[in-house]
Amino acid sequence: MKHLLFPFKTGFQCVLESREQLPHLKQLLALLHREGFCGVELNLPDLELISPEELRSLLEEHQMQMGMLATGVYARTHGLSLSSGIPEERKRAVKGCRENIDYAAAMGCGIIIGFLKGGPGSDRDHAERHFLESMLELKPYIEEKQVPVLIEATNHKETSIIRTLEEGARIIDLLDSPWIRLLADTYHMNIEEPSLLDALAEYMDYYPHLHISDDNRAYPGLGSLDFAEIYRKLMELGYQGTLAVEGNVQKDILGDTQACAAYLHKTCGRLMA
Repeated sequence: MKHLLFPFKTGFQCVLESREQLPHLKQLLALLHREGFCGVELNLPDLELISPEELRSLLEEHQMQMGMLATGVYARTHGLSLSSGIPEERKRAVKGCRENIDYAAAMGCGIIIGFLKGGPGSDRDHAERHFLESMLELKPYIEEKQVPVLIEATNHKETSIIRTLEEGARIIDLLDSPWIRLLADTYHMNIEEPSLLDALAEYMDYYPHLHISDDNRAYPGLGSLDFAEIYRKLMELGYQGTLAVEGNVQKDILGDTQACAAYLHKTCGRLMA
């Protein structure tokens, strides 16, 4: 069944925390396909939880794709920070990042570096320098594997570095690789950017992918952000990238997903009419 329900190719981020959750993941995949989503961004605490071969088969069964491999849960589980001031910790984070790159290469997708950048509280200049060192070490491996890497701009409560699209664009320029780009996120932008819409316009060349998340970190339509305004701006700009729903579950994932999908269908339907 072909869906023309969104103006942009749209995925959905979810977490698989244990093998026991596989039946729930299958239910979610079936729902996402019915509602017109093209695929998932999967967060895995352990890359051995499900093999690339098994995951590919599962996604194909539900006519879904693997958009990105998210690394936030993995980084939290293993205590990884690419901007740590301790060399041994950075070395461990670089190793973990390589392992995620290998998994993504096997899945034919990219990876997201958000929480993996490192948490808040560090001196920004020192943390940024350490992060750049880590990324420059990873750069040849990223380019060898040809895995897209998206560095997410996240708010000051979550990190000391790359909190705005401007800060992210500067790092992207310094890394100077076609495989390393920026990831924008409406939740974080709503906190950090003077104007979310202006930032989307100014830095559009840097981000090929956008997370849509409401101002309360719920799925779109379950908070107060005006996503009609955001979609309208992206359409006016001629945005050619992709989107993915990301957020915290408020009640239950299937119910929240259905509510979000209904909101997005209504919002996008009016704009595409």
